[in-house]
Amino acid sequence: MRYPKIVVTPPGPKAKKIVEKDHDLISPSFGRAYPLVVKSGKGCIITDVDGNEFIDLNAGLAVLSVGHSHPKVTAAIKEQVDRFLHYSYTDFYYDTYIDLSETLHDLVPGDFKKKFYFGNSGAEAVECAIKLSRWHTKRQLMLAYIGSFHGRTLGAVSLTASKPVQRGGFFPLIPGVQHIFYPYCYRCPFNLEYPDCGFRCVSYIDDYLFHKFVPPEEVAMLLAEPIQGEGGYVVPP
Repeated sequence: MRYPKIVVTPPGPKAKKIVEKDHDLISPSFGRAYPLVVKSGKGCIITDVDGNEFIDLNAGLAVLSVGHSHPKVTAAIKEQVDRFLHYSYTDFYYDTYIDLSETLHDLVPGDFKKKFYFGNSGAEAVECAIKLSRWHTKRQLMLAYIGSFHGRTLGAVSLTASKPVQRGGFFPLIPGVQHIFYPYCYRCPFNLEYPDCGFRCVSYIDDYLFHKFVPPEEVAMLLAEPIQGEGGYVVPP
């Protein structure tokens, strides 16, 4: 089978109707890049409402590492649905998140003590990180990288620095955020070449930021993506 498999020139008539209803009913907060209306997905193939089939290189915003509707994943979901759908994490105890925590504990490297916090989204996890770092350190300042994406809630978007449109209209954002250069060898902001650069993208933090205007003793955290996503899938050296 060759993909894409096109039976109706996209967007087809069914897709057009749904897109029109979307424009009438749904907040315009999110701009969609393509008029694709997904009906179903299996593995790496998604099918739209008009029967066209595509390879999903988006992978559900890079979270579907085992593809759409993997049998083991759907079986686990169905089993949980038969038990109960909603849980009051802040009020009661459940064996399900303990089981997950034990699995994660074994997967996370290191022999130190590990604890876990479960949230609804990446943005919520970032908001938690902001609160945790400030509460634990009793400090206020935070560092984040230029090109980073951490979410669109107020705290998370204050640390995000990938597109002006994500921040425009929401100022003032939360104070105390300083953005720094990400180690981006292909487009080095210092016009140097790795490995002869001496990791200037790192040393300038101490040489410039911490010696000119950011007191290091007041920094609560550095929030970083191990590999930048929205910033261009940048792999640091």
